[in-house]
Amino acid sequence: MITIHNIDETLLFYGSLGAEQKEIGNCTLFTFFDKTSYVRFWGDLHGFCVASVDVIFPKDIVFRSQIQQRYIGIGFTEEGQMISYNRKSEMRKSRNGIDCYVFNSPVPLFMKISGGQRLRFRGMYFQESFFRENNVSLYDSFWEDAKQSLTCNEIHSPELLSIYRRIENCSLAGDAFQLWMRGQGLTAASYLLDLMQRYTSASPVYLSEDEIAAVLQAKRLIKENIGSVPTILELSKSVALNKNKLQKAFQLTEGKSIGEYIRALRMELALELLEKSDMSTGDIAKAVGYHGVSNFYHIFQQRFGETPQAVRVLLQNN
Repeated sequence: MITIHNIDETLLFYGSLGAEQKEIGNCTLFTFFDKTSYVRFWGDLHGFCVASVDVIFPKDIVFRSQIQQRYIGIGFTEEGQMISYNRKSEMRKSRNGIDCYVFNSPVPLFMKISGGQRLRFRGMYFQESFFRENNVSLYDSFWEDAKQSLTCNEIHSPELLSIYRRIENCSLAGDAFQLWMRGQGLTAASYLLDLMQRYTSASPVYLSEDEIAAVLQAKRLIKENIGSVPTILELSKSVALNKNKLQKAFQLTEGKSIGEYIRALRMELALELLEKSDMSTGDIAKAVGYHGVSNFYHIFQQRFGETPQAVRVLLQNN
């Protein structure tokens, strides 16, 4: 299993497969071992970028994406299939045509690609920082609304594909290309927001500055005390926000309740400890806040569909 914590590790992974990296014009090209497989990127991988992928992996490969920054990916799949899931019971298969993925939470995302098949697609990616750096003001329920509207519907947007083709065929380079690319990203973002309005009936929700500050403080308290997390009532008192308002704010900003958020962080930490330490399963259960090993086993298998021992083997078999 390959674990990816950030965008830069994705590029390192390509290098570990023996891919040769070149800068050609305004794009970064990775050419793989068979000399026919490649990945091309245009733009800022930490902001707005597009990619063209045509690869054949020699064997089955499983990715664990642990990227913390929220982002939206639009895929234009032409051939092949990828399976993705947060829980094994909720597997999602990519489909030909336009597909959308919204990553709005730190919950680990697993992606499986079968060896021997040709995977060919084009992608368009909007990192959360792109909106922020370009002063695109997103309402507080944006990421949850995006996930519910864009991932649950079959998307039709020839405008986004047209923008991708313009980028792929652009002959500009250097600063001129980066400036032009920023404009293309903002144009694509406007179509994305229009798609959301088309597919959702939910009204935008805004949180007050006090509510946003309370959520950030509550998250900090949870992370600092993951082995013995305060109760929801204790959290609400610590951050001086009504329990119901705090729950609602978590749902809007994280797409899950406080309890679900805590379980997600515990599972994230458990995966890190399974991969990077030689701690026993019992010690890991205790470290992430479970006082009973059986309860830890139950929740772990419910989420990942495998025992901790089996996942440890996968994680350490990089």
